[in-house]
Amino acid sequence: MYVHHARITGLRPDTTYLYSAGHDGAAQETGSFTTAPRGRAAFTFTSFGDQGTPNLRRSLKWPTEDTPPPLGPFRLYTSTQGGTEASADIVAAVERVGPLFNLINGDLCYAGVAGAIGEDRVATWADWFINNSRSARLRPWMPCVGNGETEKGNGPLGVTGYQTYFALPDATTATDEETRGLWYAFTVGGVRFISLANDDVAIVDSGDIYLRGYSGGAQRRWLERELQAARASTAVDWIVVFMHHPMISSHRSGGGDLGVRQEWGPLFDAYGVDLVLCGHEHYYERSLPLRGTLPNETRTPIPVSTGTDVADTGKGTVHMVIGGGGNFATTQDDLFEEPKGRVVVDVGKVPEGRHRKAFYLTEDAPGAPSRTASTPMASPPSTSTRAPVAPDAPGCTSRTTPSTAPTES
Repeated sequence: MYVHHARITGLRPDTTYLYSAGHDGAAQETGSFTTAPRGRAAFTFTSFGDQGTPNLRRSLKWPTEDTPPPLGPFRLYTSTQGGTEASADIVAAVERVGPLFNLINGDLCYAGVAGAIGEDRVATWADWFINNSRSARLRPWMPCVGNGETEKGNGPLGVTGYQTYFALPDATTATDEETRGLWYAFTVGGVRFISLANDDVAIVDSGDIYLRGYSGGAQRRWLERELQAARASTAVDWIVVFMHHPMISSHRSGGGDLGVRQEWGPLFDAYGVDLVLCGHEHYYERSLPLRGTLPNETRTPIPVSTGTDVADTGKGTVHMVIGGGGNFATTQDDLFEEPKGRVVVDVGKVPEGRHRKAFYLTEDAPGAPSRTASTPMASPPSTSTRAPVAPDAPGCTSRTTPSTAPTES
């Protein structure tokens, strides 16, 4: 298999370029893209995680009259790749918005899952790119690595496929070849975007390989340098982190991750991260602004206010779980009715089947839940303008049924 990358230099800001790509024996494929504006300017981006693919090679549907669903309560639409028709619909939804770029919050195509059940990983990746090229040929799709990208036997960390397919910003990325491209950052307008690799810190064992601690703290040191530089820059108004495993979750059968809270939470607080975008849990949820933690076993994040008229990220970080990108195992019907959360705090020492058994604690989620239709984000106390985050469902345990519409910011 060969993957080709082309680097284009000398581009002007806020300019649309047309291009074509091809090779001998094949028709030219055309596309266009628009570069980011220079300095502070309004722009739109979209974000979601856990997409999967509509299986372009064969499509099977369960349950049928004679065959129950093989994965419990979840209707299964495709045989190999964890997706549904929504995995295709969401691409059209991105194009309806027409953002400058799209963020993918991990679990792109589930190549690791495909390999675990004996299917072709390369074909799974190919289906994902074929499905998404309707949009990706027109605008960048910027990924973060999720547990679904780990493929046992494909490199020391199982992510050589991911690293091969994506040529990510290299000025600030991991420089070790083994961790190349697994965390990186870029700036658009007055916003610094930071992509993290949460398998490095997450306690839960949910990938094809258990990877906790693989960077030896290198990613955390890099993140602190990035955050420190962003907060010191007069050109940066917002800091947006996108990553896979969430810190908060109201899912009764899944949950947030104590390892992520322990490693990233203090840095988010210390440097005033404005917005954290996650996937992993296959539903939608948005927190109140959070800052600091309770002195308990789960390090429960503390909301700085319970008001839902304005989410002031100058006082706390807003977390959004956006894992409804198309995966068949949607979980919006398995959420706590009361303001509670669930957190994985430990795993077994040896795998039971593919994964180590996870141990969870249930916690009270401080702050009353809200289902208010909209909440604007507060602007910082300066003459600059922050890129607005679109209102959606605020509140510590606010959530909505996943749809094929990405979250627009």
